[in-house]
Amino acid sequence: MSEINVLEHMLASTKRVTTAVVLTHNIDFMFAQAILVNRLRKCGAPRLTIFADAGCAAGSFKRQSEIAHLVGRSFRVVPVDLGTGQRFHPKAIFLAGSEGARLAVGSGNLGHGGWSGNREIWTHFDFPGEGGAAIAAFRDYLDKVCGLVEVTEAVRATVLEPFRSEAWAADLPEPGGLLSVPSDTSLIDQMLGGFDAPPLSFDLLAPYFDAEGIAVCEIAKRVPVPTRVLIQHGKEGLSSLAAAKLPGSAQIKGVAPLDSHRQTIHAKLYAAHYSDRVTVIAGSANCSRAALMSTYGGNAELMAVSQLTALEYADLLEGIRISDGPPDLPDVAPNDDWDAIEAPPVRVLSASFENGVISVRCNFSGAVPPQIRIVLSAVTIIASRGEVGTYLAEVAEPGSRLWVEADTDVGPVRSTPMWIDHEAELSVGRPEMNVQAKLGGHEGPISSDGLIDIFTLVVEHYNSPVPWAGMAKRRAASPAIEYDVNDVFSEGFGQRSYAKVLGGAQFETNEWSLMNDYFRAVRSVHQRNDEDDPPDDPDADPPEAKEPPARPKPLEPSQVQKLGRLIDRAVKSMSTLTFLESRPPARLGADIRTAALLLAIARDRKGMDKTKVDTASAKLFHVLFTGTSDAPPLLDVYAEKHPGATDVMASSDLAAGMTLWIADLINRPDAGPWFEFAASRLAARHPWLVQGKEDVLDSLERLSVHVAGISEALPEIWVSWVRGGAAVQALIERLIGAAVPAAAITRSRISRGEIVWVADQFGVTQADFDRKAKGQFHLLRDARMALFMGDRAIPVVDIVDHMGFPAVMVDTIKRILTPVETDRASVRHSRG
Repeated sequence: MSEINVLEHMLASTKRVTTAVVLTHNIDFMFAQAILVNRLRKCGAPRLTIFADAGCAAGSFKRQSEIAHLVGRSFRVVPVDLGTGQRFHPKAIFLAGSEGARLAVGSGNLGHGGWSGNREIWTHFDFPGEGGAAIAAFRDYLDKVCGLVEVTEAVRATVLEPFRSEAWAADLPEPGGLLSVPSDTSLIDQMLGGFDAPPLSFDLLAPYFDAEGIAVCEIAKRVPVPTRVLIQHGKEGLSSLAAAKLPGSAQIKGVAPLDSHRQTIHAKLYAAHYSDRVTVIAGSANCSRAALMSTYGGNAELMAVSQLTALEYADLLEGIRISDGPPDLPDVAPNDDWDAIEAPPVRVLSASFENGVISVRCNFSGAVPPQIRIVLSAVTIIASRGEVGTYLAEVAEPGSRLWVEADTDVGPVRSTPMWIDHEAELSVGRPEMNVQAKLGGHEGPISSDGLIDIFTLVVEHYNSPVPWAGMAKRRAASPAIEYDVNDVFSEGFGQRSYAKVLGGAQFETNEWSLMNDYFRAVRSVHQRNDEDDPPDDPDADPPEAKEPPARPKPLEPSQVQKLGRLIDRAVKSMSTLTFLESRPPARLGADIRTAALLLAIARDRKGMDKTKVDTASAKLFHVLFTGTSDAPPLLDVYAEKHPGATDVMASSDLAAGMTLWIADLINRPDAGPWFEFAASRLAARHPWLVQGKEDVLDSLERLSVHVAGISEALPEIWVSWVRGGAAVQALIERLIGAAVPAAAITRSRISRGEIVWVADQFGVTQADFDRKAKGQFHLLRDARMALFMGDRAIPVVDIVDHMGFPAVMVDTIKRILTPVETDRASVRHSRG
């Protein structure tokens, strides 16, 4: 019971965690999201599931709901409601990964006091190691807890997944070492029945007793040996009237922390002393009827059994001082109302959002209404009760919390706020989780070995389907983003009205952080300075110069070969419609921008075969976005089959990643001579892809600093791309059904590879031909070859001057219709 931070102790020798489960009575949501979630990111960013008492969770969230924005998104909290007079009271921390599992069973609630501030007691188990029996018993208890709540199969699979998939789980021994309720046998019978002989003496330490002291009297009667009942000075949980009922073998002793009398001793401990050992039973159970003497009608509790030497037991108690006499016990039971759990008229037990439908489970103190009103910010919607007692309603985007209103016999009632579980963000599969685990907790440049590891995990992720969740397929498509041509071609377009400086002039490559943000399906939120922060002190000393991070070493030949094979596998995986259909829109958008960033980092790595990367990169770009000679762009097919998908996919990071991809390919022979035209046509067909939803310049500048280098001109390339898209769109609108002045076309022959307008779409000529004869064309919209008379094909570059466009737009169109083989390379932005 010395002061210890149980989380740091658990993570001290933990390398990589994929699953984290916490059992707690009370929960501090801010501690969970600010401390626990952030700390877990540094050891693999595991999926975190917290089971907490429903009443305590509701009260805590009511106080913290306005700032607890990560619950239901970055981690899941499952409220457990056992009914009136019963508490969900176990405390445990379970961490599992590919190398093994760690378990702590104790007395501390999830918060600063329970995990580091109070005097608590924790029993630790490791496997591989001697803790296998206890971890197997915890597996069974977790399964029982899932049954108490009737969790979804997704939650059950998440918390029990390590026991089903990890190799070490097959070697777990028979369960043992833990005592728990609900059960057919009460905890007091489990504890005392486990003693192989009567002990010589007995210790009991607890902060809470039932009002009449029935449980402590029962223990003293059934263990008729000298017994010390240890109660903290100043925090007495037993009345003098109840203490007077104890048999003479039991003596009450006062205890206090050695260092601070204000510190709470929250440990629960039952210790049987023998001549050669001390059997210690410690964990969550207070000395009460609800904890010790019930089977299925009391609390849920969890205790751990340990065998200690007398010296080890003395060390366990070294953090407290035991007095010779009792503390001043109050005349009236101080905990008389602790067993009375609040039963509000309506309590929300869970709320989840998936596939455009919000599902709400409630508990009512009276009659169950057929309908409820769900309040989402300023919007109220009616939800009807389904067959399994869950209230359902359709909603586009519910936000992060809700309230429930209902009409009852006593009039209208309203619940406390409840968080919303966003299943699309919580239901992350193992391959996706493995990538997040690799990316979590790193900063700076990605090493060569790290890049290969990331590619390996990403390829595995690309080959694994991702569940469609969080988007209704029936959702109507959002309106396309409209270009304002005048704005796009204005002199200041794409330029800030102020000089924005990133990183306080300290530019550091942070490829790990970028990759972590880009890979996550949820839109990344970059840290910005608080607008309310005071301005910098002009008289203050300048910050110390930082050493620039070391650049990764050049790739070894073997690494070049391995990375090349991984790139080919990634491109092969992404180059099919099956891949796109295996991705919901948010995940697909994240996978595309991740591919763009990975290819860029690989291409820039010293020693890498850049031609190899360019070939693979161009192949994937054309398959996804511009189409091939016999197939339309896969993105077009996906967007047509799933209306509304593009609205979900759009983001500033995706636009920035696409700009980086185009910058790498713009002058590469592997991309083809008409690559800029293809990219401009892509922007015309999918303006959402280039424009994004937020401040694209922030993402472009961040990418320029951390990947392309501060001297690179990604914002300028983006402006060029936007203008090219606007120009092509304007060109299409003028050409469809328009009569072309005959005087505009003066030549009789068209050369191979020219862009022409034929059959109301763009085409590419396949050979030189006379306009009076037939010619073969690759029709870009239809993705097929066709023969037409040459006079039906309009060489677009010849007629631009006659279409009434502004001069700046004419220049843009002529530039993108001029192949890169001409003398344009000197004026193009290129990454070398």
